[in-house]
Amino acid sequence: MKIKKFRAKTFREALCLVKKEMGDDAVILGTNERRGITPSVEVTAAVDYDIGGRPEECAAGALRPGGAAEWQCKGPATAAQTTVSPEAPDMKGLREEIEGIRNMMNDMRLSSMRRSLPDEKKKVYQYLRKCAVRPDLAIGLSAAAPGPGDITGALARNIRTRSESEMQKAVAVVGPTGVGKTTTIAKLAARSVKKGKKAALINLDTYRVGASEQLRIYSRIIGIPLDTVSSRDELRRSLSKYASRDAIFIDTPGRNPKDKGSLEELRSLADLGFPLETHLLLSANCDDEFLWMAYRHYDACRIDCLGFTKVDEAVRFGSIYNLATKYKKPVAYITTGQKVPQDIRFSTSSGLAAMILGEGLQS
Repeated sequence: MKIKKFRAKTFREALCLVKKEMGDDAVILGTNERRGITPSVEVTAAVDYDIGGRPEECAAGALRPGGAAEWQCKGPATAAQTTVSPEAPDMKGLREEIEGIRNMMNDMRLSSMRRSLPDEKKKVYQYLRKCAVRPDLAIGLSAAAPGPGDITGALARNIRTRSESEMQKAVAVVGPTGVGKTTTIAKLAARSVKKGKKAALINLDTYRVGASEQLRIYSRIIGIPLDTVSSRDELRRSLSKYASRDAIFIDTPGRNPKDKGSLEELRSLADLGFPLETHLLLSANCDDEFLWMAYRHYDACRIDCLGFTKVDEAVRFGSIYNLATKYKKPVAYITTGQKVPQDIRFSTSSGLAAMILGEGLQS
């Protein structure tokens, strides 16, 4: 075991020194901020001899010139801990430095775990990464699957789905602008009518030019009534009016997830006293960061399940798995085009797993 202290102006610079000299297998034992005329930070890191340490230097207890770093010989590394002064003048910068430490430590941990996988499981890991499955999830799946031919089952076991028959009487579809909420609402309504159910449409999107007219055209084609409402009371009256219907589908205005003040009119959906479920609709061709930001934004609406559009435009589908497993929500359906009602599919766990893995992982 080799233990060394690194000093630098910032935590991030110190962590870069750790990674450069000790590699990805280094373990952070502690961090400390030093104040004074020349403020600095100190990071204590350790690495096992077998991974590239130099025991002869550790045994000698050598001290590098200038006293900037110190070699010690100690027992096994203990759990990492961080000590940061609460009086730091720039808390935002400090938080960013701490986040950088967490990310780098996590990268080191994942790198070590990845290298410890047997060759056959490394092959599984590499394939999952090509499918855009997050590194930590890919490592877990690789370790759980007996072999390359079993990865579909391992992935499917972690995906929950929601069947069409499990939907509540009223369904509100929420999501960012441009994901295809109105078209998806029309597909759901048309499928419901095709199954012999009496359905109705309610439109809350009074902001987007043409939104009401688009849904009105769909309502005429499908042959079901449509209400356009602009307040909580109007929505409650419409729900009461259509209470005898088998299904009610509610279209909502799209919002930018970065706009924190745009959800007030949607928060009330969860407190109407009516059996209603909320579907968060997202585009399959978006990256993890945007999908997670959108989920956190709409979480105030009490999301029941997920739907993914534009599957036909996406190249990889690991982001579907990443979001569904991170927030433990079932996937209700995916859409594959603009045709109503054909281009929508309620998938099984195994069907989604096969789609995420593409044309197959060869053993």
